[in-house]
Amino acid sequence: MFIITEMKWSWEHAKMMGLEINEVVDEETGEITDYNGNFIYVDRETINSIEDVAAFILDLIDEQKKGNLPYDLLFLWDSIGSVPCEMSLKSNKNNNEWNAGAMSTQFGNNVNQRIVLSRKESSPYTNTLVCINKVWTLKAESPMGQPKLMNKGGYAMWFDSTFVVTFGNVMSAGTSKIKAIKDGKQVEFAKRTNIQIDKNHINGVTTRGKIVMTPHGFINDTDKEIKEYKDTHAEAWRAILGGVDFDIMEEEQEVQDITSFEKEPE
Repeated sequence: MFIITEMKWSWEHAKMMGLEINEVVDEETGEITDYNGNFIYVDRETINSIEDVAAFILDLIDEQKKGNLPYDLLFLWDSIGSVPCEMSLKSNKNNNEWNAGAMSTQFGNNVNQRIVLSRKESSPYTNTLVCINKVWTLKAESPMGQPKLMNKGGYAMWFDSTFVVTFGNVMSAGTSKIKAIKDGKQVEFAKRTNIQIDKNHINGVTTRGKIVMTPHGFINDTDKEIKEYKDTHAEAWRAILGGVDFDIMEEEQEVQDITSFEKEPE
């Protein structure tokens, strides 16, 4: 279930990453009019608020319970903070306190609990909610030893989450561009980034490492896998660079995309 409220979506990119998509073509014009497959896609055309996102998820879970949707459900929301709450919309004011309150009410006290309940042995299906969000890591650690994260739109998702996956560094971007260069031409074909996975609710369970992001998905940060990726897509790069005999250069990214705070924000 794709919930795209930030409106940064490309069907071509989704196909490139391996999503099985059927194109619906207008027989008269030959234009692609829609896409379908083993997924449901919604965006800002129908989802305009935090409450809308919660209602969409709960409606599908209810349909699953009735037997009308006999599948495990994976909800992918991109992203938290890209839509306000109903009160903000009605007042024409994007009030962060109202939005945080709506997140806590709709998700912390409702949606998240329904997701967790699906993991009981008595439940015939297991549901998962994955949310993309920009977070700020405070310099001070929390008293329980957990990373001190401030979510855009409130803490509801962080406190109820099973895993928190953070890309980049705590204090800086933590990414570097990997480029193929030949005869003055260059193609940025991947980014190497730090990755940290925290098991929430259990102190000290953290995994850190590096991973390489490509237009086709993630690959392990090894010379072997980078070479295999290069060889697999050699023809595409040949068209751009005029050949596959090129140099690979890595360039540190200067932009800081994760902000830190000296003190707890108000």
